Amino acid sequence: MAQVQTSELHVVVKDSKGAVVGGATVTAAESGRGFSRTASTSAEGQAILLSLPPGVYSVTVEAAGFAKMVNSSVRLTIGQVAELGVQLSVAAATETVTVSSEAELVETQQTASATTIDQTRIENLPINGRNYISFALTNSQLARDTAPSIGAAPTSGLNIGGQRARANLINIDGTNAVDNSTNGIRSTVSQDAVQEFQILTNGYAAEYGQAAGGVINIISKSGNNQFHGSAFGYLRNRYIQATNNFSNVYQPAYTRAQYGLTMGGPIKKDRTYYFFSYEGTSRHESGFNDIGANNFGLSAQADVTRYVNAALGLNLPPGSFVAPVTPAQAGFLSAAPINAATIGYASLVGTSGPVAIYGVNPLTKLLGFGS
Repeated sequence: MAQVQTSELHVVVKDSKGAVVGGATVTAAESGRGFSRTASTSAEGQAILLSLPPGVYSVTVEAAGFAKMVNSSVRLTIGQVAELGVQLSVAAATETVTVSSEAELVETQQTASATTIDQTRIENLPINGRNYISFALTNSQLARDTAPSIGAAPTSGLNIGGQRARANLINIDGTNAVDNSTNGIRSTVSQDAVQEFQILTNGYAAEYGQAAGGVINIISKSGNNQFHGSAFGYLRNRYIQATNNFSNVYQPAYTRAQYGLTMGGPIKKDRTYYFFSYEGTSRHESGFNDIGANNFGLSAQADVTRYVNAALGLNLPPGSFVAPVTPAQAGFLSAAPINAATIGYASLVGTSGPVAIYGVNPLTKLLGFGS
């Protein structure tokens, strides 16, 4: 599973005339964590740097008779096999060429169809519920899974290439996060703790097993030489959101809060780091009906028999289908014209309240399907 959570960088070194430069020393360093890796170019002018954690690297190339070249903006993403072309110029004296713009990387050896959701998109795309895996839907080959779940075991919630959500493999920091008994996801991490994740839809290597659909590789953030952290809190409350259209009471109880924090830093500079993340969710809500005095919190009834007659062509006796509604709903139903919209509205208003309060659908009873 070498490429699950790391990257490869292939550096090709040439001189100003296009001839390859062998024996050059190539160093990739990530200053935030004091990580570096060094290799020498072969006779073909290529140096391969393996197992690089995703991040921004400073790549230095040195060769006898040439000016030292430093590119400080080489960004590597999870699972990437990147190729960086470097051109050295002849130096008459000690000279360093520094490149500050982000390097253009190509991938000529990657066979998989892959998409990377980077930290910029994770932090800025809108989302409901902070389920960051939903950002994968920005790839047109993925769709939201609507199949019912098996028990309490969650799935990735994604259909990849038409396969069901339990046909996917989820890796977190290189570790298989799939439950072998139900093929559901064991757990994920907080959105604020995710650095980036990669989606492999087809053509991925044999090192990825257990996936008839696709593969999602998640990599979490880590500590570095600088202390850093974040805190967040989100609130949804009945007093700052609209009442559901089918609610029989004004502002039914609803509160949803999501909160958490992250922090990271060095334990020993350039060697050992820590990173902590916590996220919590609390939710309180009630149904659409307020059970209590005054006709279960309602002050009117509506006869919706005429709408049932119109919809089903039945000759039902007047007053046989009454339901508790609000005064505004009763006034609307008594004067509304009979059409498809009002028939549907009457059926929803006339049955949702009684089912919630009594556990009985009066429409099925009226039509002889229940008691």
